[in-house]
Amino acid sequence: MVQAAFLVPAAAGAVAWLWFLARGRSRGGVKRVALRVTLLVLAAALVYLAAKRGFFTHASLGFRAALLVALLTVVMGYLYLTRFCGSCGRMVRNLRDSTCPRCGAWLPLHGMTGRVHRPGDDRRQDPLRKPARRRNLEGPRA
Repeated sequence: MVQAAFLVPAAAGAVAWLWFLARGRSRGGVKRVALRVTLLVLAAALVYLAAKRGFFTHASLGFRAALLVALLTVVMGYLYLTRFCGSCGRMVRNLRDSTCPRCGAWLPLHGMTGRVHRPGDDRRQDPLRKPARRRNLEGPRA
């Protein structure tokens, strides 16, 4: 009975937190960090519960590694597919949309970047290319 008393507020808090991540209004960067922390805490909680219940006691090292790789793949895939609007913070899980359905702002290319794709910008980003230097057009200062 005592567990049920703690379970109901915890479930209500989890639902409120997920609602905030999906629909609440906050900056996109803040919500992106909050989602990453939430997913890491959930993954750590799953591993902790499995270890506490003895799931890993008779499992081989290869099975443990495979399970860890599968868990990390799901977490990284969800982080890649989930984008947040930079202005209103809405969570968008459709990679085909280029603008936010709520405010119309440009969305990032995917959930692991903040770079937005604007129409007519067909340049590919090369992470090894150095940024262009700005030239001083005013001349030397005296």
